[in-house]
Amino acid sequence: MPNIERRKVQKTGSSSFIITLPKEWVDAVKLKSGDHVYVYEYEGKLVIMPPEMEVFQSQSTIKVSADIPTDQVFRMLVASYLSGYSNITIIFNTNLPNLAKKVSDIKNLARVKLAGVEVVEESYNAVTFKILLNIKELPIVSALRRLHLIVNNMLQDGIEALLTNNRNLAEAVIQRDDEADRFHHMIVRELSMALIDVRIQHELGLSNIIEAMNYRIIARNLERIADHASNIAKRLLKTEKIAKVDIIKNISYKTLEIFNKAMEALYSQSRRGAEEVIQGAREVVEQIDKILYEEIIPAKMEEREKAFLVMVCDNLRRIVRYSNGIAEASLNIKASKSPEIEVK
Repeated sequence: MPNIERRKVQKTGSSSFIITLPKEWVDAVKLKSGDHVYVYEYEGKLVIMPPEMEVFQSQSTIKVSADIPTDQVFRMLVASYLSGYSNITIIFNTNLPNLAKKVSDIKNLARVKLAGVEVVEESYNAVTFKILLNIKELPIVSALRRLHLIVNNMLQDGIEALLTNNRNLAEAVIQRDDEADRFHHMIVRELSMALIDVRIQHELGLSNIIEAMNYRIIARNLERIADHASNIAKRLLKTEKIAKVDIIKNISYKTLEIFNKAMEALYSQSRRGAEEVIQGAREVVEQIDKILYEEIIPAKMEEREKAFLVMVCDNLRRIVRYSNGIAEASLNIKASKSPEIEVK
C-alpha cells in the first residue's frame, strides 16, 4: 500500500463529512462493515485507529537455551524493555546448570537498572517481569531534569573527590551510576513508544518525531557523562594520592560549568545560550589539550601519576564534547518546533 493516498472529502447530511478508508488497510487490521474506529486529533492531524490496536506488543519472551553469561541475557531484557513491552518473560532451558542463581541474578539486575519493573511470576527456570510505568506522571522534560540532577551531582562529587582525594565520596559517585542508568533506560523506553504512537508523543509533551529523536540523543549524552564521572571516581580508587592534581582543578570546574550551561540552554530553548556552549566547549577542549601537552606530559612526575592525569583529561574532554552535543540537539529541537527563527 502506498505511504500516502489522496482521498476526497465528501459531505453527507447537513453537517458531516466523510472519506473512504484504503481497502488494504481495512483488511490488514481485520475491520468489517459496522465496526468502530477511534479518531484522535493532535497537532492539526487526525489519527485513525482500529479498536483492537495496541501501542506496542504487550508480551515478549526471551528463551535462553545455552549457558551464556547473565549480562548477555540482561542486555536482551533491556532491549525488550526499551522496545516498549509491558510483560517480559525469560525462560531458561531446564538442562542449564545453576538455574536458581541465573534467575536470581537477572532479577537483581532488573531491579537495579530498570525503573518500574516488578516480578509477577517466577518458577525454578523462568521469571516474568511487568513494567509498571505511568507515562503521564513524568513528561519527558521532567524526566530529563531528574536525570540531569543525578548526573550533575555525580560530576560535581566526582571532581570534589578527585581534588580532595575523598575515597568515600568517590564510592558514592560510582553507586549513583545505577540510578542514572535507570532514568536513562526509562526515558529511552518512553521515547521509543512515542515514535510508535502519536498519542504518547502528546502525553510526553512532545510536538513531533524530530523532537523525540533529539531528546534521545540528549538522554544518551547524559548517560555517557554519568559514565565518565563514574570512571573518574573508579580511577581515583585504584590510584594512590595524586600530588599534582591541582593542574586540572580549574579545567574540571569549567567542564562542569559547560555541562550545566548546555542543559540550561535546553530548558530555556535559547539559541544564543546553545551557541555560547558550542563556542565555550571548543575553547575548553583546547585548554584541556594545552594542559595535557604543555603541563602534564612534560612534567617530572611518576608515570603512574602522569597516566592517571592523562586519563582524567580524556574523561573531561569527552564530557565537554557530550555537552556540546546536548547544545546542538537543543538547537535541533528549537528548529523542529518553530518554522521561523530569528538569528540575532
